[in-house]
Amino acid sequence: MTHVEAPEQDRLDVPTHPPRFRQRIPTPPLSTGWRWGFPILLVAAIIWSVFLVVEGFEQVLESEEGATLEVITDVTAPGFEAFVEQTWSLLALSEDDEGRLTGVAIFAVADRQNGGGTVLVLPPEAPSGTWTLAGAHEAGGVEGLRDAVVGILDVEVSNTALLTPPRLRSLAEPAGTIKVPIDAASVAGAEAPDYLGMSFDDPMQRVARQEAWWRAWLATVGAASDPAERLPAIVIELVDVVAAVAGGNVRVVAWPSPDPDDEWVDRTVVESFPFPIPAVPGSRTTVRLLNGNGDFSADDVARELLVAAGAEVSVVGNHEGFDLIGTRVLYRDPASEAEAARLAVVVGGGTLHDPMLSPAADLTVILGADFAAEYGASSPAGATAGGGA
Repeated sequence: MTHVEAPEQDRLDVPTHPPRFRQRIPTPPLSTGWRWGFPILLVAAIIWSVFLVVEGFEQVLESEEGATLEVITDVTAPGFEAFVEQTWSLLALSEDDEGRLTGVAIFAVADRQNGGGTVLVLPPEAPSGTWTLAGAHEAGGVEGLRDAVVGILDVEVSNTALLTPPRLRSLAEPAGTIKVPIDAASVAGAEAPDYLGMSFDDPMQRVARQEAWWRAWLATVGAASDPAERLPAIVIELVDVVAAVAGGNVRVVAWPSPDPDDEWVDRTVVESFPFPIPAVPGSRTTVRLLNGNGDFSADDVARELLVAAGAEVSVVGNHEGFDLIGTRVLYRDPASEAEAARLAVVVGGGTLHDPMLSPAADLTVILGADFAAEYGASSPAGATAGGGA
C-alpha cells in the first residue's frame, strides 16, 4: 500500500502564523561617557534655566525704562502734567413766600484751594428758548430753571440750591447787618428776603440791587479770618461754595439786560468758568494744554481761547522742554485732523499727526515761543490783559 502525503494545507503540525512570543534581544550597554555625561548635562541645563529666570526677574525689577522715577510736583518744571478739576459751581434761586422766583445767582469757584470766584446775577425775566427763567421755574420747578439757565450759558452747573425766605435769612444772618452802597441801605439778615425780592417796574433795577447786596455780603463774609465764621454752621454745599468764593478775589457780575448779546454772554462764561462742565457730556473736544516756551503768563489766555472755541481743557502742564518755537496742535486719530486744524487757527499754530500721542485727551496743544511773544507778559497783548485784570 502506497503512502500518500497529505496536502500542505492539511498539515496540522505546520504553523500558519509567527509565534506569539519571541525572545527579546538585550540592549547593548551604554558607554561610560554617555552614562555619566547625560545626567551632568541635564543638571547643568536645570541650573542654567534657574539662573536665567532669576536674572530676568532682577533685570525687570531693576529696569528704569518706562518707569516713573520721580513724581513731578513743580508746576513750572518740564514734564509736569495734571488733570484739572472742572469748575465747581452752584445755581442758587430765591423764592418769595408764594413760591415765585425772585432771584437767580450762579456761584462759580475759581480755585478750590485758594478761594475766589465769580457770582453771576441773572434777572428772572431773562429769556431761554421759548420760556423766561421765571416761566421755566413756574413750569418745571428747580430742575426746569436749571435747564433754562444751562440753555443760556451752554455749560452745566455742579448743583442747585433753593433759597426760600427762611433759608435766605439763615444764610444771611451770621454776617450781621450789611451796608449796601447802591442806595446807602443797611440790611439786616432777617430783612434780606424782602430787600432782594422787591419788584420794580424795570426788572434790571432789582438785578442791580441784588448785585450790590451779594457784593457787600460776600465782602463781609470774606473779611473774616475764616469765612465760615460768618456763615451758618450747617454742612450743606451752598455754605461750602460761598465760603470758597468769599475766601479769595470775588467778581460779582450782573446781567446788563434781560437778553444781552451772545458775545457778552460767551465772554462772561469763559471768564467765570475756567474749566466748564459741558452742557452735553462729550460735546466738547478735550484738550491737553502744555507750555513749551517757559513763559507761563500766557497760559490762561490759551485756555480762554480754547474754551471760547468750544474745547474742554482736561489736562494742563508743561512740555518736556521749553525750547519749542512754533505752537503745535497734535492729534492721534486721523478723524480729529479737521478739529485740530480748527483749533490751530485759534491758537495760531500748525498741526502734527502723532499716532503715539497720549490718549489723555482728544488733542494736545503745545504753546511755542510764538504764542508767548504775542500773548505773554512782555507782549502788548499781555500787558493789556494784565492791566485789565
